[in-house]
Amino acid sequence: MKSISAIRTFLAITLVLTGITLQAAETKSAQPDKKAELAPKTVGPVIELPTFKVQESRIRELDSTIRKLDKLIAREKKKVKSSELDKALNNDKLTTAAAFLGGNSASHLSDVAATRVSLMENERVVLESLKRPRDAAEVTALEKELDQLRITRRNLDNIGRASR
Repeated sequence: MKSISAIRTFLAITLVLTGITLQAAETKSAQPDKKAELAPKTVGPVIELPTFKVQESRIRELDSTIRKLDKLIAREKKKVKSSELDKALNNDKLTTAAAFLGGNSASHLSDVAATRVSLMENERVVLESLKRPRDAAEVTALEKELDQLRITRRNLDNIGRASR
């Protein structure tokens, strides 16, 4: 008798659980219909925005250039403050007396290094702004500015020699 009542109880529990499972499945299938009803209806034609392409390789290249520039800036910052040996060897009075040899004074070299650091920091700012998407006119203007900064930085040493 106990086995028959255990079988009946098992079947009753199985039927109840099956009914609960079927009800849950029905409510899940009914939910997408509710979402479709809640979605706003479009009025008029669908507008497509212009697409733009993010070029990961260009950003990686700019990041690499920025890292190299950071190393150069750190190296140049060390040259801004001239050492005692440099001050002794490239004294202002000695370099003016021996100007025909073509040397520069320690103060002039530190001024050139400070100017070069400032130009490289400006170049870094321009490179950072090139990473953000812009229209073609702004990109070409930034590239021209970048080229001009690089040319000025390269010609810093020649400016001191031309003035003599």
